[in-house]
Amino acid sequence: MSATKILALLLITACGPTTAQPQQPAGAPPTEGTSMEGQPSMEGQPSTEGQPTTADPPTAPSRPAAGANPWVAAHNALRAKHCAPPLAWSDKAAAAAQAWAASLRDRGCKFEHSQNNSFGENLAAGTIGTLDPASTVKYWYDEIAQYQFGAGGFSMDTGHFTQVVWKGTTGVGCATVQCNGNDLFVCEYDPPGNWDGQYATNVLPVGCK
Repeated sequence: MSATKILALLLITACGPTTAQPQQPAGAPPTEGTSMEGQPSMEGQPSTEGQPTTADPPTAPSRPAAGANPWVAAHNALRAKHCAPPLAWSDKAAAAAQAWAASLRDRGCKFEHSQNNSFGENLAAGTIGTLDPASTVKYWYDEIAQYQFGAGGFSMDTGHFTQVVWKGTTGVGCATVQCNGNDLFVCEYDPPGNWDGQYATNVLPVGCK
């Protein structure tokens, strides 16, 4: 197994198969991700549930000059390929991301989604220092290989990608915590993507043709 351990999940805010709500697949979303090799990413690691942690407090990227935020830049470089307008840094989304990251840390480095339906949400985790904003967003984006343009809808295999490039999303805010030897990343998206019936107009192919 690779020394780089990565987890990734996408918030499903849905309830009910309507066009006014995000689509929810049958069954509950998993609370574990997979490594790049497709193996359980926390395999061989002891459970952290219920264990105390002395992790550093969560940190959200400070708001730099326009265009300089690495999270914004990483998203926008990929969104441009799909004719999606650039995202702006959202202080509101960043505050939500920081609050949820702190909650995960304080509960023994849990890896699960919030129930805040105001935002879309992507999570990722990796051994400290193995991921940065660019590599994390690309990891989510690489699900494009499994997405079927024209016939696409929600899938647990492609939901990170569709949120990253969702045309109707205008803002993003992210935060990071360190605990139990891992960096844990939370990004919140405003307004959320992955809405049932809206994929054709919000997830465009490369070149937008």
